[in-house]
Amino acid sequence: MCAERPTKSHLYSSGHIRMDETGTHVPVLLDSVVSFFSGGITEGLLVDGTAGAGGHLAAFAEALPKMSLLGVDRDPVAISILRSRFNQDSVVTVRQASYTEIPAIMNEIGFTYASGALFDLGLSSIQLDDSSRGFSYRSDGPLDMRFDGSSGATADELLNRCSEREIADIIYNYGEEGRSRRIAKAIVRERPVHSTQELAKIIRGNVRGNPVKILSRVFQALRIAVNRELEQLDNLLENLHTWTESGARIAFITFHSLEDRKIKLLFRDSGYYSQFSPVWIVADDNERRENPRARSARLRMGIRL
Repeated sequence: MCAERPTKSHLYSSGHIRMDETGTHVPVLLDSVVSFFSGGITEGLLVDGTAGAGGHLAAFAEALPKMSLLGVDRDPVAISILRSRFNQDSVVTVRQASYTEIPAIMNEIGFTYASGALFDLGLSSIQLDDSSRGFSYRSDGPLDMRFDGSSGATADELLNRCSEREIADIIYNYGEEGRSRRIAKAIVRERPVHSTQELAKIIRGNVRGNPVKILSRVFQALRIAVNRELEQLDNLLENLHTWTESGARIAFITFHSLEDRKIKLLFRDSGYYSQFSPVWIVADDNERRENPRARSARLRMGIRL
């Protein structure tokens, strides 16, 4: 990926998300996740490494009242929500950080090992719907796409500074889009491009095929590149066994094959985990109808040996 420059901060949020009767976001596969953790651990530290609006954390606090809980998220908006939601709860610790920083945070709060860890990867309900953050092609907004909103190159900078080949590689490698070179050529020819709708118009006007699928892949690719998601995930998977105890329960929710393949290999080949389920768990028909985001969600679970 081309070199970064310091950037200005933007803020953002998410769409078509299932809410409960209080208007609070209900995370995907909640029942399966809570059942997995409550079926094997009762005490110690349970980490939510992508805490978002705190839906899983709240369920853990109810189902596992003896557990200490740590919620981590890179997004400052999520952190504000989490701190407001759990400000009177002494068992929940909230930190703004990448999940790669979890061991240092655990040491700070007095834990060497965790009894469980959850990672709900990808976009959260705090991000997708806020047009000012630029994650969605469905509404107009600046091409930002940063999770933390304050550092690193934006999608705008990548598209307007990178070479045609670099843009094509981002779209192909992170979006698995076969028309990446045609898309990159059109972007370079018509740039500068500064908004989500400008980018969507360029793609629709120059590339044949299902526009929803193509746009979804391109926006996914840019988001992954901007936030270095796969690099962060590789770092996490390489070190996860060092801060989880024997018998710890580990769960990942993924939304695309790039992440899911890495999780599958971790549980199958690393030697540190036994698979709780050899295949992923997906949302049932009711949840898919109520929450469209759940349609692509895959849950994989493992137990630390």
